[in-house]
Amino acid sequence: MAINVTNAPRPDPVQLNLRETRANRVEQRSEQTTETRRAQQDNRAEKDQAANRRRVEQNNETARNQARANDEAAAADRRAAQQADQKTDTQRRDNEKTLGRNIDTTA
Repeated sequence: MAINVTNAPRPDPVQLNLRETRANRVEQRSEQTTETRRAQQDNRAEKDQAANRRRVEQNNETARNQARANDEAAAADRRAAQQADQKTDTQRRDNEKTLGRNIDTTA
């Protein structure tokens, strides 16, 4: 009597289930890794934008402070020039008064 045996291996349902489970886990890990990487990149981008905004604000504040300092320096220069002009005018008037006193009009 001959036994009809086929050499074709029959798939074991448990093994098939394990392979499928492993494949699903690998796919889930891959998706999680991608999502984590994307979240980290977004977080870094937000931090970079916030840092840029702070730098711009600081630069604006620095520019305003420099402009104020320049304005104050220009005002101080104007005041000094006005005082020098007043002093010169006062000296000129005093000289004119002195010249008028020294002229001998008795001749």
